[in-house]
Amino acid sequence: MRVLIFGATGFAGRYLARELTQLGHVVWGASRAISTDANSGHPVALEVAQLLRCDVADGAQVRDVLAASQADAVVMLSGVASPPEANRLPEQSFSVHVTGAVNVLGAVAARPRATRVLVVTSSEAYGSTGRAASPLVEEAALHPTSIYAASKAAADLAAEAFAVSRGCDVVRVRPFNHTGPGQRRDFVCPDFAGQVAAIAAGRRAPVLEVGNLDVCRDFSDVRDIVRGYVAALLRGKSGDVYNLCSGHGTSIRDILTALCQLADIEPEIRQDGSRQRPAEVPAYWGSAAKAARDLDWRPEIPWHRTLADLLAWCRAGEGIR
Repeated sequence: MRVLIFGATGFAGRYLARELTQLGHVVWGASRAISTDANSGHPVALEVAQLLRCDVADGAQVRDVLAASQADAVVMLSGVASPPEANRLPEQSFSVHVTGAVNVLGAVAARPRATRVLVVTSSEAYGSTGRAASPLVEEAALHPTSIYAASKAAADLAAEAFAVSRGCDVVRVRPFNHTGPGQRRDFVCPDFAGQVAAIAAGRRAPVLEVGNLDVCRDFSDVRDIVRGYVAALLRGKSGDVYNLCSGHGTSIRDILTALCQLADIEPEIRQDGSRQRPAEVPAYWGSAAKAARDLDWRPEIPWHRTLADLLAWCRAGEGIR
């Protein structure tokens, strides 16, 4: 199968391209930046047959890339990576997440050949529903509490509308938090791992800058999550949506403690108010029962290994073996 990934050069995109390639599929990539050095700190080489330049907010570019790739399936993975960044750039967030999804779905709907589309949204779309409904199931209401979450929820609803009103072969996934080697340092796990690695190497004072440690989220390994993307692409029911998650909550404090233990350090913990998010839901986690039943998917990588691999990658960035 020929698969076109919009957002192939990103954190999860590279893992997804590798997973699909290893399964024997021909993978094409699309990105606003076509240099293979994009996100060069990523430990996974970009494995695509061809990388094409495309801004998903430009409908003409989307149509041209789709025609060039002659894809049998498309993955919409382009996005503003982090909620804080999206909240700073609301117009860009909605342009990429919503207009981009509509452009991809519209281009596919206009094709004479059948094309499956996987639209990757986010568990953040559940928003304040998580206060009372955890574990969150796919039928839970979407009540986003941030710009990032609202734009992802809108993309999710647009994908459902194209499936219902235009007959598009669309599957949606709502991944919960995931991390691993290669993730940007403005996410909590690589941020902490990077600080811990630098302290352990003696290149930083033994002080860890943190935000709210009492927040609880559902974390998984990115390698498990992209296996879920592939499972949904190959086996997902058209028009349906699937949570991809571990099924239990992990506090940010526990993550910090585990990383410090792995590095054998006991630094001072210092609260930084600028790291706090407004309107943050204190705790939520998901249910992956539907993905297990319909996709035969469940996370396999132990969380301790995920953190160990992430710390090892950060230590390598500090020149530590």
